[in-house]
Amino acid sequence: MVRILRLLDKLNQKTALVLDGGLATTLEGYGCDLNSSLWSSEVLINQPDKVMQAHQAFTDAGADIVLTSTYQASFATFKAIGKEISEIEQLFEIAVKNIKEAVTDDQVVVGSLGPYGAYLSDGSEYTGQYEISVDEYIQFHEERINALINRGIYDFVFETVPNFNEIKAIVEYIIPNYSDHNTFWISCTVDNEGNLSDGTEFEKVCQYIVQHIGRVPVFGINCSSINSVEKAINKGLLELPQVIALYPNGGKTFDPIEKVWIGKGENALLVQKTKEWIAQGVQIIGGCCETTPEDIKQIHEAIER
Repeated sequence: MVRILRLLDKLNQKTALVLDGGLATTLEGYGCDLNSSLWSSEVLINQPDKVMQAHQAFTDAGADIVLTSTYQASFATFKAIGKEISEIEQLFEIAVKNIKEAVTDDQVVVGSLGPYGAYLSDGSEYTGQYEISVDEYIQFHEERINALINRGIYDFVFETVPNFNEIKAIVEYIIPNYSDHNTFWISCTVDNEGNLSDGTEFEKVCQYIVQHIGRVPVFGINCSSINSVEKAINKGLLELPQVIALYPNGGKTFDPIEKVWIGKGENALLVQKTKEWIAQGVQIIGGCCETTPEDIKQIHEAIER
């Protein structure tokens, strides 16, 4: 078993880090069917070797940070399809084993934690149109955080978070329940105006996040268009003291009914933006949905030039 490097240590080693790309997109490229409420977790259950193959592809592409295949893998998600607790724990065992076998001791493994909206499987991770209690947020997120910690994962990213109340629940009620040995980063989605997907003005999000660098040392945006990211940058994103992470999607729009991406991609623009964003102080760059290991390879090459 390789030694797993920690996120903050890796950030101290290099000015700019490459994050991996779209796991689901890569799995679809292998012929996997992800058209279900489980998304990539469907493959984790039925074709775990394909998940390891995808992690390996991102490793080979030059990713410094590789995310676990647990974005959709909440206990609530698996309970909803009738899985017992012991079966769910075994799936986390498989997910961690797969990624640890695919990375080197020079890479960082980060536990991927999708928002509550991802569990709803109705596209609401892109709208933030849901409201639950703080206690419900705590239970939803902590079950899988604990499962991952028990398997040697200590760095985490709450990804695609579209809802301001969920961000506040994470910062104020979930992160404080863990020791300083764990590192948490938050990545949100933004709308076409560069505001949080639930409509909260991005300036308000920044005013909140700037107060919590101790709990959230890394902050950023994922699974949003490059144009939306640019608008959020203009609203103060890069003025935050946190390490900034950007990993947009490939430019298409997600259809939550058919569970497909529609429209025109902009993968080449993402690669072009890499150097510009690094020059502006962004330290972590990768891709989200509709980006592939080849895109990550090109980002890696752009950074290394």
